[in-house]
Amino acid sequence: MTEPLRMPATLATKKGAGYLADQAGERTVILTNHGRETAVVMSPEHYDELVRALRTAADRLVSGVADLVADRSEFRSIDDARARLHALR
Repeated sequence: MTEPLRMPATLATKKGAGYLADQAGERTVILTNHGRETAVVMSPEHYDELVRALRTAADRLVSGVADLVADRSEFRSIDDARARLHALR
């Protein structure tokens, strides 16, 4: 994707929602107020792409953590657990 367009919010207001939507269809638009970023406008396709990427990353993270927990977990019988608890006394 191309470099985001930075635009003062006042200019975006003057140019209108149609202009802003056209620009967002081509590239992400970052609205600013006194030089500070205040809003981001992007196409629905780009937004969906970001959401999918975030969900994929979250799924991979959860899966990785689950694998780590499973690798470190030990399943014991009740008798074994009882014996270990008595040995700690």
